[in-house]
Order: sequence, then structure tokens, then C-alpha cells
Amino acid sequence: MEELMRQLEEVVYTPGVSGREKPIAALLAKKYAPYCDEIIYDNLGSIYAVIRSERPAAPKVLVSAHMDEAGFFVKKIEANGLIRGLIMGKIEANSLLGQEVRLITRSGEKYFGVVLGIDKDNHGKSQKDEVLLDFGFSSKDAVLAEEITLGDMVTFAPKMKETSNGQAWIASNWNGRINVSQTIDLVKAMAAASVKLPYDLMIGCTVQEQVGTRGAQTAANVTAPDFTIVLDTAQAMDYQNEQEDQQGFLGKGLLLTYYNPTVLPNRLPLERLKAVCQTANLPCQSYFSFEASDGAWFNKLRTGCPILLASLSVRNKNTASQVVARRDYETALQALARFLTELDEEAIRSFKEENR
Repeated sequence: MEELMRQLEEVVYTPGVSGREKPIAALLAKKYAPYCDEIIYDNLGSIYAVIRSERPAAPKVLVSAHMDEAGFFVKKIEANGLIRGLIMGKIEANSLLGQEVRLITRSGEKYFGVVLGIDKDNHGKSQKDEVLLDFGFSSKDAVLAEEITLGDMVTFAPKMKETSNGQAWIASNWNGRINVSQTIDLVKAMAAASVKLPYDLMIGCTVQEQVGTRGAQTAANVTAPDFTIVLDTAQAMDYQNEQEDQQGFLGKGLLLTYYNPTVLPNRLPLERLKAVCQTANLPCQSYFSFEASDGAWFNKLRTGCPILLASLSVRNKNTASQVVARRDYETALQALARFLTELDEEAIRSFKEENR
């Protein structure tokens, strides 16, 4: 468990907003390398560890998360030393005011500051998705002297804590980091599997999901999978709702998404993963998503690819204090590893032929 906590903290503290994912990609390359046959990239920066089958012309299975966190770009440096930032990704407006932030320059220097009210009513952001950031500078010249430039990335100040009872983890960026950690664990688990896989397995992360699932399009072209599992986070709606609307319960296991507005997941792999969970006595729950998914691009590019959406439930998803359940993380890893170990060519073929 200590090793997992160190890994989670490492991914949480490694920056990477949309379009600036190089630091987290470098960390993943280091983590993947000892356990895979090859590491591949697309030209936007998406990264995948490849574990090759011994069979010629084997089908290709992809497990893909995204590694960009929500954050900001430096948009303008004001004369008084304040910095105007542009929001990258979805962030709840009512969660912004007073949040601590971290600016990283292109040379890697870090500066810590805070989100100010952007108008007389102390709103956290403007209608143009701008925020006002205070890093303690008193003039524009003082900012420029630190080689801070337009386009530098800003994240929420990173944090990662375990609740007192050890049952939940709180972090500034689980959306964009908890699934990244999952991919590291899956690469390790599948490399150590006692059976040789009858397919080439690619596990990794896309870029630029937060700003329109852009990296998934280029990643789909590079990987050309026959079947794809997309790992993501989903908003927990197990509280503050009418009972009939509640879903995504923390601590009740992996989310099996039956509906997404950008992609309709294939039912056959969903039912297969559900059966794996039931056989192994691992918790899972159905979920209906209302947010866009990387799975849309993997599903519809080229001649089409069957898709499975497997998510972790997160409370306060688009804020600087996001909550996940340890049990969900651990049992999801077990379920996914078991699913991949039992997957064969016949099953992959049946997924592709399901709607014919």
C-alpha cells in the first residue's frame, strides 16, 4: 500500500494540463518501460506501452485513459503584476475563488499563487472563462523578470491526502490522474500475468481530452485497435440528489457505462466485464454518463472499433478537492486485469460482429 500511495502522489504532483502533458508523459515512459516491449507515441504526445503477443498478426487491444488535468494557461500579464489565466477544461465556477494554484514556466520553474475574484461580485471566473491570479508580483516587469510568458501552464496547487479512516483519497486532480495510475498498475499486472496473451495489448494515455477529446483521434490512428477499453472518471451522484436519480456510488465498484452522449458502448463487452466481476465477487455498478468521452473517437474512426467504458466514481469531480474510494480503485484493477487475462481472439471477434 505504501508503494501505491507513493505512486498516486507522484502522478498527482506531476503537472500536465491540456497541450502541456510532456511532464506526465515522461513519468509514464519511465514507469512503463520495465514492463513492456515497446513504447509508442502519436504526434500530439499520447503514449502507450505495448505488450506483444507471440502470435503473428494478432488482434490489438487498447486500454486508454487521458493524462491531461484541468487547469489554466497564462493569457495576459497585467500592469499591476496580476496574471489573467484562461481555463483549460471544465472547472466548476463556484469552486474557484481562493483556490491555491501553481504556475510552471517552460524551463520548469514553479510559482504558487491564488485565484482572486475577477469582478466586484467576487466571481471566480468571467464569462470568457478567464480567471485572475495573484502570484505576489507587484508589476508586469517583475513577472517578466521571472521569464513567465503567455501560454505557460497553471494547475491547482497539487495535494493528495487519505481520509482518517483510510477509505477514501482526496486530490486536486483525480480527473486526469487516478486513471493514469491505473494504467501503470495494469501494465505491471499484465506483464506479470502467467498466461501469454493471444493479442497485442497497448495500455496508456491520450492528451487533450479536457479540451475536446482531441488526442483520442490521433491516438486511434496510431494504435488502430480491434477493441478498446476507455478508463475515465465520472461524477458521483450518490448524494444531494433525489433518490431515483442517484448513481455512481463511492465504494460500490467500477462504473459500467451503458450510455454516453458521444458514444454508445457495445453491450457484449459490458456484459462480459459484468460477468467477470460477479464471478470474482468484485463490485460493479451501471452508470449513464452525460459527458463526452475519448471512446467516441476510438469507436468511429477507420472502420469502427467496439468500445467498453470503465470508470471510477469521483465526488467533486471538476474542483480542486476530488474524492475517490480506495476500494473502487483496488477492485477495478482486479476486474480489468482478470477481464484482459481471460480475453481471447474469439471474444474480440464477437465484439466486432455484435451489431452485424
